[in-house]
Amino acid sequence: MRLALAAALGLFTRPVAGDDFVGPRGRDVPSVFFIARSSNKNQVHYGVRVDEACNVVGVEPVYGYWRMFENRGEIEPILGIEKPAYGLQDAQQIERRIGATAVRVKLRAFPERPLVVSIAKSEHGCEASATISIAGQDALFRSIYVRLKWPFGVDYVLVRGVTKEGRRVEELIRN
Repeated sequence: MRLALAAALGLFTRPVAGDDFVGPRGRDVPSVFFIARSSNKNQVHYGVRVDEACNVVGVEPVYGYWRMFENRGEIEPILGIEKPAYGLQDAQQIERRIGATAVRVKLRAFPERPLVVSIAKSEHGCEASATISIAGQDALFRSIYVRLKWPFGVDYVLVRGVTKEGRRVEELIRN
């Protein structure tokens, strides 16, 4: 499993985000789902870039970034060395429909499990959600928790979401 690389990544010092890094901005939906790990409170969040009409912006509107909760919640980029564990595959398929847009993406660590980010305008502004298969069921995707092994490796991965009926669903993945 490619998330095994995540164990080693926690050992490196992170540089400060450069001027070219752009995290959540403007009307973006800043967090649709996230990855947390057992080594600290920091999380990788995935957002989607949208304009004032809730249309996706660019050819790769879904993006990831670190929320450094160990450092006052600051935002930092996903480093190149971290992309195998936390990055998105480059191709994002955008399907525009009347009233909503769907973006098909894959996490590099889980290419066999594609997900769909749906974006629509509501009375509260732009809203986005992600769906993925969890334990064989289509579910609203909330998070992934990675339990790391000492000194390196992944003990397990826990994928969490909610079914269309509103029930919580989890899937435990072990190496």
